[in-house]
Amino acid sequence: MANLTHIFGWIEKLSRIFQRKWKIRLSLFIGGTYVPASISSQASSKVNNYIANHNISHNQVSSKIWGGFPHYKYRHGKNKPEGVVIHETGNANSTIFDEIAYMKKNYRNAFVHTFIDDDHIINIASTKYLCWGVGYPGNARFVQFEQVEIHSKRSFSGEVENAAYYTAHILKTYHLKPNDACYDGKGTVWSHGAVAHYLGGSDHTNPVGYYKNRGKKYFHQAYTMAQFYKLVLTNYHNL
Repeated sequence: MANLTHIFGWIEKLSRIFQRKWKIRLSLFIGGTYVPASISSQASSKVNNYIANHNISHNQVSSKIWGGFPHYKYRHGKNKPEGVVIHETGNANSTIFDEIAYMKKNYRNAFVHTFIDDDHIINIASTKYLCWGVGYPGNARFVQFEQVEIHSKRSFSGEVENAAYYTAHILKTYHLKPNDACYDGKGTVWSHGAVAHYLGGSDHTNPVGYYKNRGKKYFHQAYTMAQFYKLVLTNYHNL
């Protein structure tokens, strides 16, 4: 395993060089499965291992659709999102119910489809229609959800498991294949930061900083979007 990790590290370094110079990405075939080098190098995640070893399971999606949100079609039409955007609230002192109440009052400025913490997946706006979470042009393309900031090892693990499950659930629902968009701006699984970087619409970087902080604080290892994508794949293949 140590030798494989070493090999993955060198492949990732070479991949970055090739990507900068020739805009291509190296990849591996492992057990017959195509795995981007960026994912292979992140295969060992303390957060993901903790979730697996402690049998942390996801909550079911709770439908609490509020009728006050506007109904505008995605760019390809109703019921046709092209992927999922992962956010976090940036508020260290609020609960999931506080965030939902605030968003209903201020939806004209912004709103997302769903809120997630360690114990809830609450869908408040129909995913058949777009929401206003990342600006133009991303709003017309993606289902979007917010994660509430969590303050314990177990709770953070439960939250990212819920987030990964919900991401996989949306991909399955809309017949979309998992594809990590965070390293090249092409795919179905996006952070808000990746949308801002590749598509514009805002200058936000979440949830990268939140994941990094909680990973280091509770697991002594930064949690990354590449590791989260690996968890999405696990949930997707279990559906």
